[in-house]
Amino acid sequence: MLWSSLPDDALRDAASRDALATEDELLQQVDRMLADPKSAAFFQNFFGQWLGTRTLPSHNADTTLFPLWSQELKGAMLEQANAYFAEVTTGERTWAEFLTAPHPESALVAPLTAGDPAGVRRGFLTLPAFLTLSSHADRTSPTSRAKTILAQLFCVPMAPPANMVIPELGAAGGGSGPADNVREQLEKHRASPDCASCHDLLDPIGLSLENFDAIGAYRTEYPNGDAVDATGVYAGAAFEDVSGLVPELQKAARAGTCPAEQLFAYALRRSPTPEDRPEITEIAARWDSGTIAALVKRVVTSEAFRLRDAKGRSQ
Repeated sequence: MLWSSLPDDALRDAASRDALATEDELLQQVDRMLADPKSAAFFQNFFGQWLGTRTLPSHNADTTLFPLWSQELKGAMLEQANAYFAEVTTGERTWAEFLTAPHPESALVAPLTAGDPAGVRRGFLTLPAFLTLSSHADRTSPTSRAKTILAQLFCVPMAPPANMVIPELGAAGGGSGPADNVREQLEKHRASPDCASCHDLLDPIGLSLENFDAIGAYRTEYPNGDAVDATGVYAGAAFEDVSGLVPELQKAARAGTCPAEQLFAYALRRSPTPEDRPEITEIAARWDSGTIAALVKRVVTSEAFRLRDAKGRSQ
């Protein structure tokens, strides 16, 4: 789970002494293993699977529109994201702070963020890796960004209605070519009754990030010169941009069980079943939206992780 590898001598010794049958020993081993450089595998694999960052190497952007884009920048974005995951896991930051923690410094990412206003870039949602992955090659995708936030961070089901054909953004608005002013195009898209129900939920979240282009650079206007409008209303609260949205998302983060569900699935290497729900709920309650390291401990000490049923499967 933590190293994506075989146990070391210390863990084998603890197992041979039956010390891993005690919760105290398990907790000490988690601390030891997370502090080991081998835990880089956990940050890369768990977060990469959960939040999609492991797909960044296959992502491409249009260099004619975004000349800063390069293989080196893409690699630096991924390294920065993995360093971010490590810092928020091994430090004392709570789950809600996943949305506000400072970013690790990166000399290769620095040219991309050189135009940032002071204090604009904090938390997972403004990491260049996330902003890039949730965009198309030639433009941002507020819908994709919002779907990732809701589906991955909060486990909100986001399946479209059955048998529905979702039109391309330009086609839905009756236009063609790149959608320079994405907000304007989405307003046309939302005019369709079939599209409105989902877009009314998604658009305020996704549009709050429109100050960041398709590779995560800060901007105040679209390619056609229109001013970027990142304002919106979410859960009844008005905001000017993503910094105003984050406090509302943090409220949901504190109340939700999504991280517990995601780590449970990763640790047991299977999708949770309805029978797992009581244990996941108990894990989340014991964790109480604390640190990610604390959540690891709650999962490792759970019966589902430690015990097997009569058929030899994880419970």
